[in-house]
Amino acid sequence: MARKDLYTLIRIRKWDVDEKQREVAALMRREESILANQAALAEEMRAEMSLAGQASPTERYTLVPYLGRCEERKKNMDALLVEVRRAIEVARDELADTFRRLKTFEVTQEAREAKDEAEEARIEQIELDEMGLTLHRRRPAGV
Repeated sequence: MARKDLYTLIRIRKWDVDEKQREVAALMRREESILANQAALAEEMRAEMSLAGQASPTERYTLVPYLGRCEERKKNMDALLVEVRRAIEVARDELADTFRRLKTFEVTQEAREAKDEAEEARIEQIELDEMGLTLHRRRPAGV
């Protein structure tokens, strides 16, 4: 019964590791998305600046508020990126801890199996030795 319970625990821990891996992957995709949005914003700002050079003075009047909003968006994305990177670090630590717990159960199970195999081999050897002694005793004395 204890061996079956250990297999169940190993299966549960593997599921936990998979969940943590999915969590880390989702956070990393979010980080990539933020980085892509930052790059797109920077490109958009460059394009607007180049267009502003060609625009009339009245059209340039809207550039300053636009750049202000862009800077605010950039600061928000920077803050969000810092937050996501912290979350990634925490999630990776949790993943490592969960993986360590899984490995503890797996190593324990392997040790149990090795012990059981050694015990079975010992019992088999005892039986073979007993069979050999029995055959030896049954032989005629002169042969």
